[in-house]
Amino acid sequence: MTPDLRTARPSLLDRVAAAPWWALCLGLAAAMALSVLLVGFRLPYWMHADQDLVLAYHGLLFGDGLPQEYFDHPGYGYFLVIDVWYRLLHGLGLLPVATLSALPPGADPAATAAAWQALVEAGRALSILLTAAFAVTYATLLRGLTGDRRVALLAGIVLAFGVGLTAQGRQMRTDLLSAGFVVTALLLVLQAVRPLPGRGCGGRSVLQLALAGLLVGLAMVTKVQAVFLAMGIPVAAILFGRTGEDRTGLQGKTGATAAVLVGLAVAAAVPAFGLVAAGLAGWGRAVYPYTPVGGGLSGGGYQGIVAGWVLLGILVHAGVHRVPPLRAVAGAAAVLLGLSLGLLALDLRWNEQNAIAVANFVEHMFVFTSWRHGAELQGQGQVVGEGTLALLLAGIGRTLAIRTIVLHPDNIPQTIIVEWFAIAGSVVLWRRGQRLAAVQALFLLLVAWGLEALFSLRGFQRAYAAYTDPLAVLSAAWVLTRLPGLLDRPRPRRWILAGVALVVVAAHAWPVVESRRLPNPVTHCDWIPIYMPKVAPFPFCR
Repeated sequence: MTPDLRTARPSLLDRVAAAPWWALCLGLAAAMALSVLLVGFRLPYWMHADQDLVLAYHGLLFGDGLPQEYFDHPGYGYFLVIDVWYRLLHGLGLLPVATLSALPPGADPAATAAAWQALVEAGRALSILLTAAFAVTYATLLRGLTGDRRVALLAGIVLAFGVGLTAQGRQMRTDLLSAGFVVTALLLVLQAVRPLPGRGCGGRSVLQLALAGLLVGLAMVTKVQAVFLAMGIPVAAILFGRTGEDRTGLQGKTGATAAVLVGLAVAAAVPAFGLVAAGLAGWGRAVYPYTPVGGGLSGGGYQGIVAGWVLLGILVHAGVHRVPPLRAVAGAAAVLLGLSLGLLALDLRWNEQNAIAVANFVEHMFVFTSWRHGAELQGQGQVVGEGTLALLLAGIGRTLAIRTIVLHPDNIPQTIIVEWFAIAGSVVLWRRGQRLAAVQALFLLLVAWGLEALFSLRGFQRAYAAYTDPLAVLSAAWVLTRLPGLLDRPRPRRWILAGVALVVVAAHAWPVVESRRLPNPVTHCDWIPIYMPKVAPFPFCR
């Protein structure tokens, strides 16, 4: 009888995936770092002046104990991190300048250029670390979620070399930290609501929910756009949740845990809500004039709807998946505790403008939409209006057209093959009767497309894919986990590996083109004095 070659001879993928997980993660991080170091790391410091120079400038401001001046995102969380990073490198003797007061005099162009080149390269090094940490954390959590090392490894590679992280790893951007936080929060929630069969949602799940809440809060104070993905998490919890067995012997312990968590959550929520209230009260003092949302929703209206949305999601999840009341209370308190602590990070370097931006996130984002689409929104006295709706519909049309390639051949992300795979796999799962799995995968894709359409209101940039790529990859991984034969049979496995290889190769196309097409830095000289008023003119602005 002929032996089964798939059993007798493990594939190369099987052998690689069998290596220690820490080694695989280290290899993935090293590959990401090598990619950036070879293409993009040494580009001139003015190559991505927006945002490289602005974010480096704020690291220097914080180093001198000066207040924040940039509030577009509002960027606060990143400024805390870059300040610590610059101080660390300076303390190790790897960065000559770590404060604004230590910059060379403007009369010395060579020293000025050298100092800023070192600052921006230090920021790019931080981006390498953050993108690697993002990809490794994503793959590790996905491994626990799917239970398949091969799928988790492939997903980590695709995410690492998707359009989002390849753009983020070569410059300094606030999106990276924000997207990493909120995507990690999503994966933590999915793990928390899918207890192992025969086991209830214990202390580990509560801890995961608390950490998820913390990360959502930190994502919001870094870039408020994170709220859109965060609002999809309650629905994901309902769709992906799995009913666990409630063991009555733990009821007393669960009750005590719930009581402690409720107490801690209330203690943290009171000052956190105070910060939000201060932000709402400061609506008219925003650094950028705000436009009312409309329908009486400004001043706490839509913020209350968002809070109610989260609470409704928790209640529906508890009802659908038969979560005992005490466990549901403990989970809700854990989320509130984590979210409150994340918002309380605003107190580390208090500035009212950060609280205003976070509390009034819709109005804040609309400021920049109106800047970009002034003609379309001219005369619109509120956020909700025909102009906004028309722009959103155009964004939806653009997003769907890109998926066809033919109708929109520009700006095609290399991860589109992952989306096609997820769609085709969902159809197969549906026809096989695995309809819930198909709906779960398609939901993730729809959220990704919805985010892309929303981001188009400000002009969708390649770096924004850091929010959407993880969802597309997770959708494909979810499908692949339920079609294990694809990785067991040689022919489909070769096609899948070829697709992953194509993503990795294509990831370097745009960085190579970009490195050969340097812009004229003089174009930045109009806005630099506005966003960086405390530095002397750069050499290229003289």
